[in-house]
Amino acid sequence: IRHFLSIPYADGRALERYYVDLIDAAEHTIEIVNPYLNMTPAIEAAIDRAIDREVKITIVGRIDLSGDLGGATMTAVNRLFVERHASRVSIYDYRDTKMLLHAKMFMIDGRLSIMSSVNFNNRSFIHDSENGIAVLDPGFYRRVKTVFEAYRKASVRADGAAKLSPGWRLLLSNRTLLEAL
Repeated sequence: IRHFLSIPYADGRALERYYVDLIDAAEHTIEIVNPYLNMTPAIEAAIDRAIDREVKITIVGRIDLSGDLGGATMTAVNRLFVERHASRVSIYDYRDTKMLLHAKMFMIDGRLSIMSSVNFNNRSFIHDSENGIAVLDPGFYRRVKTVFEAYRKASVRADGAAKLSPGWRLLLSNRTLLEAL
């Protein structure tokens, strides 16, 4: 078990490097539950490398973030991620209206589980202080996996068909803006 605390401006983005290293070490599976899919370029590149290594990636997220702070913008960002990756990543849109998806779970190869405050967005890796616990234990993973599966079963597979308008596409092409979200 390892506890981590990240303060990006003081630790040289150590959390981002940690997640990139974990993604690069994955051999079989990566499973993520997270409402935000605005990854840093380094994290997204690591995801792409994992896909190229044929690591099976499954993400459960809340694509439509209406009602959230910046909901329309964050929905567009999530849709852009789905559009780019739905053909190579199993992405599920959490739709349970009785419960807000706020979980942050990151699991690798059936043995590593991270429960944390870390969103898969630029803010968590570049701006915000975050903390969490990483547990390397297949037994703990199995318990966390039951929660993951409950979220997945309350979700619908995203197919990437929700296209962004040209205006959103232009706005989201601004890297500085994406880093602020």
